[in-house]
Amino acid sequence: MGAGRYLLAALLALLHYDLARGVAPLLCSSTICAINPTLNTIILEKPYCFYTSSSPVTVALYVARNSAESNKLELTNTYYTTDRGRSAPYVAATFKNPVCAGDPTTADIGEYVYRVGDNENCFNLKFCNGPLLNNTAYRFLYAFYDTSNVLLYQSSWSAPITTKQGKNPSSIDTWPGARSGGMIVLTSILSVLMFLLLAGLVAAVITSLMTQTKELEPTRHESRSTHVPQKSEGAAPSLSGSERYSTNPQP
Repeated sequence: MGAGRYLLAALLALLHYDLARGVAPLLCSSTICAINPTLNTIILEKPYCFYTSSSPVTVALYVARNSAESNKLELTNTYYTTDRGRSAPYVAATFKNPVCAGDPTTADIGEYVYRVGDNENCFNLKFCNGPLLNNTAYRFLYAFYDTSNVLLYQSSWSAPITTKQGKNPSSIDTWPGARSGGMIVLTSILSVLMFLLLAGLVAAVITSLMTQTKELEPTRHESRSTHVPQKSEGAAPSLSGSERYSTNPQP
């Protein structure tokens, strides 16, 4: 009975081992990762359901150039010590083994994809996920370790994946003849709008300055006074109409 249990455990271990080696890192689906690869990055799917285990398992992502001198896996290999994957595979990152329960959704897609080459600055990082070289073929592998960094299983190496090639700036034709008609029309419209905007801004500044100048001019008021005629000394007093036409004779 005891021998049968050991045999069953060995068969299950072999099954897990074959399962892990039967899968390989894949590019992220184009429906989720629209631009992939780029000049310096490649987005991969994490090892979802590559290896299932109830015990804690750490996954190490190994990166190597397709023409690497060695394929030996070492957790101490880094981005710099391997000349960015030229001499041997380097560890770009380590993370927990993704939980294999149900299908991944777009809401938690960050837990199931990884961008290789995303670290522009590797200062104070244990594992450097430095930029990849453009127009260079890379291969990838997932290795599964226990808490004591003992290698349990590893996937197969991926097929070579090549980063995009950058265009030489000197080969870009900047003459108008190399532009499409739509591009020329759009450029012309934007130039006219920019001129109108600038003209409006200048006009607004001039108007504002003129308004301020008028407000600073002193206000002139004409003083108006009411002239009151003065009576001359010795002049006869003026008589009202009734006094001038009185019926009573004066003595």
